[in-house]
Amino acid sequence: MSHHEFTLVLDHTPTDKELDALYEAGLDDSTPEFGPRATPVLHVHRDADSLASAIISAVGQIEAAGFAVVGVRTENLVTLKTIAARTTRTYEAVRRLANGDRGPGGFPTPMSGDGYALYSWTEVARWFAEHYGIPDTTTYYDRIVAAADHLVRARRLMGGEAGELSALAS
Repeated sequence: MSHHEFTLVLDHTPTDKELDALYEAGLDDSTPEFGPRATPVLHVHRDADSLASAIISAVGQIEAAGFAVVGVRTENLVTLKTIAARTTRTYEAVRRLANGDRGPGGFPTPMSGDGYALYSWTEVARWFAEHYGIPDTTTYYDRIVAAADHLVRARRLMGGEAGELSALAS
């Protein structure tokens, strides 16, 4: 068994009674963080066979306590400016790669819609490793947390159950 740390985003700020319900649901290995202008989150420190199983069990316990998990906190969404900094390229060079004006093509598509484009760093890092030999600095942890965030958000959109996250553990 390994120790895993991750942060889950809650749908609302807990009351004192709800904090007790989280503890009673088995989340004595977590620390809530919330405030008047802060997104309510639960920092989880859990021993489990895998990161995926730790996330799945925590989501199930949180939902049993009457909350919805609306995301897994991740640093995966990045702008072109952040990509430029992480790859030591200029913003303009990265913008041209993203637009297909330069380079081998196939730059990962943005995860966001119109306007301010956000990209998946795990996808972008792999693309740079494949096409430019820049070491992929993402870790297994980064990829699992990014995938968990996407699954949690997709499941919420589809009105699914916590058990549907089990695909992550495969």
